[in-house]
Amino acid sequence: MDHYLRALFAPKSIAIVGVSATSARSGNEFFDKVRGYGFQGRVYAVGRNGGTVGGETIYPSVKDLPEVPDLVFGAVGMQATPQAMTEAAAAGVKVGIVFTAGFAEMSDDGARIQRDMVARCNELGMRVVGPNCMGVFSTGSRMNLTDVEHLAPGRIGFVSQSGNIALTLFDNAKRHDLGFESFVSFGNQADIPAIDYVEYMAQDDAVDVILLYLESLQENAGADFIARCRAVAERKPIVAIKGGVTKAGRRAAASHTSRLSAAEDIYDAAFEQAGVVQVRDLDHVMAVAEALLRCPPMKGDNIAIVGSGGGHSTVGTDCVERAGLTVPAFDQELRDTFGRYLPPWAPMSNPVDMTGGFTEDLTLFRTLMRYPLSRPEFHGGLSYGLYGEGWRPGLVDDNGRTFESAAPLLATLQQELGKPIVFYTPFAKEHEEAFTTMRLSGVPCYGSLAEAAAALAALKARGSFLARIEGQDGTEQKEAPPSEAGAGYALTEYESLQRVAAAGVTTVRQELVSSAEEAVTAAEAIGYPVVLKAQLANVAHKSDVNGVRLGLASADEVAAAFRQMSTIPGAGSDIACTVSQQIAAERELLLGICKDATFGHTVVVGIGGVLSEVAARVAVLIPPLDSAEFAHAIENSPVAAYLRPWRGKPAVDLDELHRQVTALHAMCRADADIESVDINPLTVVGSALQAVDAAVVLETEPETGDRGADDVR
Repeated sequence: MDHYLRALFAPKSIAIVGVSATSARSGNEFFDKVRGYGFQGRVYAVGRNGGTVGGETIYPSVKDLPEVPDLVFGAVGMQATPQAMTEAAAAGVKVGIVFTAGFAEMSDDGARIQRDMVARCNELGMRVVGPNCMGVFSTGSRMNLTDVEHLAPGRIGFVSQSGNIALTLFDNAKRHDLGFESFVSFGNQADIPAIDYVEYMAQDDAVDVILLYLESLQENAGADFIARCRAVAERKPIVAIKGGVTKAGRRAAASHTSRLSAAEDIYDAAFEQAGVVQVRDLDHVMAVAEALLRCPPMKGDNIAIVGSGGGHSTVGTDCVERAGLTVPAFDQELRDTFGRYLPPWAPMSNPVDMTGGFTEDLTLFRTLMRYPLSRPEFHGGLSYGLYGEGWRPGLVDDNGRTFESAAPLLATLQQELGKPIVFYTPFAKEHEEAFTTMRLSGVPCYGSLAEAAAALAALKARGSFLARIEGQDGTEQKEAPPSEAGAGYALTEYESLQRVAAAGVTTVRQELVSSAEEAVTAAEAIGYPVVLKAQLANVAHKSDVNGVRLGLASADEVAAAFRQMSTIPGAGSDIACTVSQQIAAERELLLGICKDATFGHTVVVGIGGVLSEVAARVAVLIPPLDSAEFAHAIENSPVAAYLRPWRGKPAVDLDELHRQVTALHAMCRADADIESVDINPLTVVGSALQAVDAAVVLETEPETGDRGADDVR
């Protein structure tokens, strides 16, 4: 069945609203452009005053057209737009583009007008692109409804929230000999979610790589975005750059989790789980897209660097390793092999520097790279040198090869071995036929070592994702739509531990007491040593007010500690405390869940105890995750080393940790009032994981009767 966005990217007829017979308006410009670009379908001009333009009739309204167009493009003022789009929807148009700005991005009133317009159009069966967008083009349909004059055709589909970012990447694409099959700017994203455009391009056989520039997702759309991006990424690479990463709308409350899971971390986790290749530097986006378009995915981390130039080899090695890859030394057998081609003073240990010898034999780049890449322990290659007419104009080697005729040689090696190779020469920042020939043969050619390293890292990310999904059963996991976070009401530690225990998390044994005598009785039953904690409202860290006493080893110590806590300012004579077993933990973890308006309940696993905010090493996860996905996310996070075998102790039981994360997540899904959960510390003793302290924050204060029989006094 055809995707509904076929009416946007491959319409048979278009109506341009905002055309005038008497003055040059933006509608006139788009009317002329879509016809001049070679669009083969019917183009109608619509303007309220009628008349003619370029020999064509201007119709007063879309409803007056001789047929219902597939697509309507609105280029009238903000005040006139709602009526024009509603009339188009009423006439039966399926998709409308609102080019006009001045809506939700400008004011609350604009947001209201935008919301009402979209709702009315949807009721009448029309979907809306924008408002405040740059438009759409499709080279396959020869349709250009943007401000861009010339768009090179190619195999990339581009979905962008920003017009300026699109213009930047269009320009950068020329340097990489890349072009675009389709493009849409979705602006305010008032109606159609970004993922719908991505999905349409995934179904287009003319698109091989999808670019996504994203500033925000629609509210509560996170889980759906991950699931659908993942399905697309199994078929085609998605390259994304996220703009506007802020903490706006995130409440810290009393939660470690909120502070440690910034919006950037959440989007990092979302892209990783979805198989989206994320790029942080705008200047690297097209370099990454080029690599994913031309090269096979990379199946490991080890890079062979073979080329000419000592300084470039050193900086290239640094760039590759900073990108998270490795440059392992070549063994003696490889060095001896290189020695048959190179002088004895040439560095041969990885990187290899052929010291300019390629000028006599331009095949050396392929010949030498073949040896390491033929080994299973090497997964990709970076070739480099002062290659190009910019250095040696008119060079012909001893075999009659020129820079241009030798350019495809590395691509034949890449195709033969199935391992990616990228090339660096400083002259590739300028156009040269040799570089174009190299790229079109299949090897990306970069004028920046940082770009080359980013490209290799992207190929590794793509390879890791494909390996991760191989053999999975494809069972769909769905997330219940989360509700928006509220003001926050913190339960006491005792109430919080009861909640997480009921959810299935193993918790320390504890008793709630309200007198020194009750405290002693509880301590005797639990067994010394014990911990005494005051249950204080609105106190994030009880130890800061002497509300925690550790290592109490006798009845006298317990009684004295309770009496001391009764003197804490604001505690009062009716203070409640908990008595709990003291755990001799091997490690302490932080386990938290915090509600995010876009992605639902996100999970943080990190270093816990008193180091949670000092170390600030965490893994951010977005459930639901099966055990394999969970283990992969942990292993690729900053907290991985802390959870591995450490100081003679076994690794943390990831299966049990996954069980407890899943239990907490299920609890949060079942109770929409839960805003965040912190367990800190979650102690580790052997294979046992036990919650010692917890903080549950609700959106609203519970009714008195809802807090249970053991309410804090």
